[in-house]
Amino acid sequence: MTHTHDTTITTVAQLEALFGQPGEASLNKEIGHVHPLYRALIEASPFAVLATSGPGGLDASPRGDAPGLMQVEDEKTLLLPERRSNNRIDSLRNILADPRVGLLFLIPAWARRCA
Repeated sequence: MTHTHDTTITTVAQLEALFGQPGEASLNKEIGHVHPLYRALIEASPFAVLATSGPGGLDASPRGDAPGLMQVEDEKTLLLPERRSNNRIDSLRNILADPRVGLLFLIPAWARRCA
């Protein structure tokens, strides 16, 4: 069966009309600080992906080490070591141009740790 779509979404209003309102739980998890539960997850992670944006475009850089790779200095500050590798320093160049970053933390076998 083939589905055809004859409507192109071009505005936020059209997009919101298609998907509806976000759930309350998804809105409540957006906070301006590191929650203690999130801190535990961040500190348990041995691997993260750092996403940055700069004049040359977007970059997603893998970062890995032992658990505790990223340290939580306080509820507003995360510390991520910069390891010397290929010296491209794409992430650092981008952060100088645009300080916004995205972080994705991966924790292998987390379900087994919670059992």
